[in-house]
Amino acid sequence: MDVLIVDDDAVTRLALSAALEEWGFVPILAENGEQALKKLEMDNAPHLLIFDWSMPGMSGPELCKTIRKREDGQFFYILMLTGKEGNEAIIEAMEAGADDFLSKPFDHRVLKVRIAAGSRIVRLEQTLNQLASRDALTQCWNRRMIDELFTNSIAESTRKRSAFSIMVLDIDHFKVVNDTYGHAAGDLALKHVVSILNTNLREYDQVGRYGGEEFVILLPATDENEAWGVAERVRSAIQFQPTVINDGAKIDLTVSIGIAQFDRSRDINQNTFFERADKALYTAKQSGRNRIICAD
Repeated sequence: MDVLIVDDDAVTRLALSAALEEWGFVPILAENGEQALKKLEMDNAPHLLIFDWSMPGMSGPELCKTIRKREDGQFFYILMLTGKEGNEAIIEAMEAGADDFLSKPFDHRVLKVRIAAGSRIVRLEQTLNQLASRDALTQCWNRRMIDELFTNSIAESTRKRSAFSIMVLDIDHFKVVNDTYGHAAGDLALKHVVSILNTNLREYDQVGRYGGEEFVILLPATDENEAWGVAERVRSAIQFQPTVINDGAKIDLTVSIGIAQFDRSRDINQNTFFERADKALYTAKQSGRNRIICAD
């Protein structure tokens, strides 16, 4: 697990780094609050943080308050180090947003057990977040999480002025599958479709179950033509790879897909953008299913 160390004193950073490496952690170093905030904006930013109280510019408590004001819902466990002593210092650190407090000079044994406790809490939080973000059956993103990623992808596309497309996919005649083979077989079919999606999508694409047999796929840095190529690969793979159920029977599936590319001049919000792709999906189903339609 990565641990962010924020301390303006080079000797303290070196000592903490050596101790953390010995205990199996990966230290990430910052000399001040400004550097720390930049490192927390990186992909795969550390979630276990050690701050010094007194630093030039932004102090440890000020850095805590800034991090706790984030609106992205990320959890960070913060251990504050300081030469200050007494209950007033502990109260000030905790009220600023610290989770734990250790006075300098610190006993390495005490630091070790407190870092271990912090890492357990971070792992538990990450596990709970995964459970809250995943569809229980298929293990792709659930609707809440894919909506959140959808919002973030629009923001990124707007900021970078890059292409961004979505696919709305629906399994054709899925009710017939449930009625003919039973709901257990229907569950296997849903998991099979997600497995095919994961195999045929790119590592930076995102797939979420939107409800029932409908899925939303986010395609960053992808224009409409490229999205159609991805969709056709998915459609063909699902058509020619039937679901095999427990008795060896095979269930043939097809899907209909609607595609829309984000248009900053037309899509006034996320709902408008989604509705264009959803309307294209409706057209695909009305046109005979097992096909791809791009939004107007």
